[in-house]
Amino acid sequence: MNCELSLRLQTCLDALHPLQSIADIGTDHAYLPCAGLLRGQLKRAIAADVGVGPLEAAKATISKYNLDDLIETRLGSGLSVIKPGEVEGVVIAGMGGKLITSILEADIPLAKSFNRLILQPNLDANVLRTFLMKNQFEIVDEKIVLDEKKFYEIIVAQQSQTPVVYNELDLEFGPVLRRQSSCKVFEERWQKEYDKNNQIINQLPAHHPRIDALNHRQSLLKEVLKK
Repeated sequence: MNCELSLRLQTCLDALHPLQSIADIGTDHAYLPCAGLLRGQLKRAIAADVGVGPLEAAKATISKYNLDDLIETRLGSGLSVIKPGEVEGVVIAGMGGKLITSILEADIPLAKSFNRLILQPNLDANVLRTFLMKNQFEIVDEKIVLDEKKFYEIIVAQQSQTPVVYNELDLEFGPVLRRQSSCKVFEERWQKEYDKNNQIINQLPAHHPRIDALNHRQSLLKEVLKK
């Protein structure tokens, strides 16, 4: 029996290797922990959600695959459902970067206790990266995927023993991602924004209040796209 994952969730699951115990925060249907257990990538998991409905859906998925003894479900907000030392890593995927930031910010010592954080913001990845830098989390890996015509960034972070410093390009485009050679999905995502911004600039009056911000953004995009 197999539990199929989207490319987005599969990339999150693969980023957990070699961790064996994880908590999936905002688990929804618990597809990620179920797939991890069925494929032998995980040994146990906690599937948590703040909503009763999503958690009931998670329980149904877990029972469908006979994983009730290996995946525990918990109702609650963010990391509050986890005790220190219970799991090696945490996945927080499919939310906005600001919401993920608020979840981590609610208990920074607990967030730092995990071996690895797998974070997949649907937007505002720069906000999340800024939080990680300011709170001494190092971004050790990043992936970008195109899944169902949408771009997703996956950030892998862990506590650093030394201060973490990222520049503006790192925060906006990813310290790992922007240094990868010939990543077509990365280039496609930011080229799309660059072209769209050009169209907007060409349609706006010369002294429009948005022009300066758009021109600055274009200069960053040029640099990261090596134009």
